[in-house]
Formats: sequence, C-alpha cells, structure tokens
Amino acid sequence: MLAEIKPVWKKPDLEDYLRCAEEAGRWLRSVEIQGPGGSFWLKDLSGKTEQGHIDLYHGSAGIILFFIQLAHASGNSSWLEDAGRGGNYILSRFRESSFDAITGAGVGGNHYKTGTRWTLYVGGWAGIAFSLIELFKAAGERQYRDAAGEITDAIAANAREEKGALIWSGKSGINFDSGIILFLLYAARFFGRPEWRDLAARAGGDILSTGKSKNGGIRYDGFESMVTAMFGISDDEEAHMPGFAYGTAGISYTLARLYQETGNQAFLDGAKKGADYITGAAHVEGDAALVPHRIPEWNNLFYLGHCHGVVGTGKLFYLLHEITGEGFYEEWQEKLIRGLLKTGAPEIHSPGYWHCFSWCCGTAGFINLFAGIYLKRREERYLEYARRSGNVILSEASVDDSGVKWYQMFKRIAPDEVSLEPGYGSGAAGIGTALTHLYLAGKGRAPVLRFPDEPYCTGAAGPV
Repeated sequence: MLAEIKPVWKKPDLEDYLRCAEEAGRWLRSVEIQGPGGSFWLKDLSGKTEQGHIDLYHGSAGIILFFIQLAHASGNSSWLEDAGRGGNYILSRFRESSFDAITGAGVGGNHYKTGTRWTLYVGGWAGIAFSLIELFKAAGERQYRDAAGEITDAIAANAREEKGALIWSGKSGINFDSGIILFLLYAARFFGRPEWRDLAARAGGDILSTGKSKNGGIRYDGFESMVTAMFGISDDEEAHMPGFAYGTAGISYTLARLYQETGNQAFLDGAKKGADYITGAAHVEGDAALVPHRIPEWNNLFYLGHCHGVVGTGKLFYLLHEITGEGFYEEWQEKLIRGLLKTGAPEIHSPGYWHCFSWCCGTAGFINLFAGIYLKRREERYLEYARRSGNVILSEASVDDSGVKWYQMFKRIAPDEVSLEPGYGSGAAGIGTALTHLYLAGKGRAPVLRFPDEPYCTGAAGPV
C-alpha cells in the first residue's frame, strides 16, 4: 500500500498528493470520537481526556478547516459531512461553556496557561469563530454563522483597558492579541460590523506605541515580552524573539493589515520600520538570509517554519510588496527563501527544521509558502520547491488500513518524544491541507480559504 502513496518507480504526480490528503482524511475519520451533538478528536490520542480540544491549532476547529478544503480540492462533498459533525460538537460545547476554558492543560508552554481564551490559534475562541464562519460559507447552515457572531461579540466585549492600553492578554504577538486583531478585521468584513474594525485599530495603535528603535528599524515587544513569558528573562533589554508567532514579524504584519483596512499611514510606516528591524537583525550570507529564533542568546538557531522562521516572516515581506510595490520587500522574501533552501531543506533537516512535518513548524508550512508565491508569480521554481516539500511528506507518511498519518518529533526541545496528532497546527489535518494546496497549485487553482494572517490568494476571491 505504501507505493500507492509515494510511487516507487516515478516521481509523485499531482494526483498522488491529493490521494495522500484523502487518506489523511480517512485516518481522521478512524480516530473520530462521537460526542454530544457531533464528533471530536483528541489532541494526543492517549484517551486520557473525555473531551476533545476544540481550538484551531490542536482541535476540532482546525480539523473542520481541513475537511472543508479537502472537499473543495477533491470535489467530494462528503467531506463536508465530517466538517459538520465537528462543527456540531463545537456548538454543543459552546452552548454549555459560557466561554470557559476550551482545552485541557498542556496546550502549549507555561505562557499559554493564561491569556489564551480569546486567541486565534492556540486555545482561543477567535480561531473557533473563524472556523465556524468558514463552515457556514461551505455548508450554508445558519447556526454556525450565528454562533460565530455571538463569539465575536464576546471577544470584542472582553477587550480590557489596562495602563492606558486596550488588550486581551497583554501578549501582543500573532499567537495572542495580534491574532485577535486580525480575526476582528476578517469578522468585521464578513458581518458588516465596522465597530469591530475600529476596535482592532485601537488595539493595534496601542501595540504600535510599544515599538523601540533598534537595528535601523523598530522592534515590537508589545506589552509583555515573550522572552520573559517563556523563559523568565526580565533583565535583558536586548532579548527578543523576532519571528511571526511572538515577535516583530507578526506584529508588523498585523500593522500592515490595519493599514489596508483603515488607510492610516502610521500603521504602514510602523510595519515598514518593523521590516527594517528584521532585515537588520538577519544573518546574511551572500544572496541568502535567515533570522535568528531568539536574540541575542540563540543567534545561530534559525527556525525555518511558520512560527519563528522563513515561512512566517516571509509573509510580512510578501504583504509589504503587495501594498507598496517596492522591490526591496520582494528581494528580502527571496533572500529568506534562499536561506531556507541553502540549509538543505526541505530534504535535509537542521536544528531549526527538526524531524517535524507540521503546518506550524515543519514541511507542510513550506508548501504553504511556495504554493502561495507560485500562484502570484507563476514561476515554476516555486512549484518545484513545493513539490519537493510534498515528496518529503509523502515519503514520511505512515500507511495502514486506517489511512495515512505522520509520526514526528513535534517538539524541538524533546527529541526523544515522538508524537502522533490529528490537529491542524500540529498534525495530520494541517499536513493534509498542505497537500491539497500543492495539488491545487499544480492545477493553477487557489485554496478555498486562507487564515486571517495569510496574504496569498484564495479560490473564493475569484479567478487566480
């Protein structure tokens, strides 16, 4: 059966990538658990918890998005039934929760134990609302739209004033308050609620005010340093995590989106200054560059994925080029991509690209980057980079009668820990989604949806 996933005698073709994504869907069906009103999935498949995670990163909200995209790519609408079962379980949890904690312990590190109730990605209701809106678009059932609207109202109502700033958690990166801001911009357009855009703009303006001049640009730590939150380091003014999930790259992306939605030049200026900080902090070798994971202590550790690496940071430069048309930003995205490729990725692993294939940290994220750029520029080399990444994913797939899944070293700091997860950020759902993106790109088509922090085109927005 392995040869059916990755051909032995020839290179995989586009249909092989879609077939593997469908087999991942079949495996997700095999580990689906019936619950009140619908179905859910366990984060770690251990059976130690009675309720599944429902957030976007590890839980049902993300798995729903995979099934929506698989239905679109394959033309098989039965996958929407799987998405609907996940959505119905979320509705049952929503009705009983009163916005209580939606996941168990161990979602992330200590920095995720507080302040994640309203977030987009890990542990929060914004990600759930986003998933329900996309499920409404795909399935047309009003109950998903109505629940998403209630959730968004609650997110807006729970912004709080603290020390003259509007915050939710006080942590300002994409995985925290900037992600909420991006979701509010998305929801404001969908629901026709300009007050949510105005709220997002006010919160973004407060984050903008935290910038500090560094390296010829502006560094954004936000209201709480992630180095302090993660590592307890509070006495080093130079310590910073510049990447997309926690630091300047993601905050600058959020500022650029705020400019697009409001026309406020201060947001664009702040985003460009943030990009200047990133380029000043980068390590440059010839025509290639990489950005350290943490400055200054881990100055030679270069993540490649979405969370802290090229995949995430590259989105900032893509968006700024889209907005300004300035070649500088396209050139820097190219430098980062060359840096990624010169490490030997996607085939060769490195300290910043460990044995992980996930959407967040690993190979699946590469496909999202390369396929997204290919759809814009139509340069074949980007499609080839995406196919090389897809071939790695196919070669690492574990195949049995239940379908396809991936065993991986999800946590870089725990090299002896092998995980098997269904989630979008961490496991099979996100990996399978990347394969649908690769299949569609090869056909000259775009995915049906994008996250609020993605600048690439969608099939839902019209012809590519």
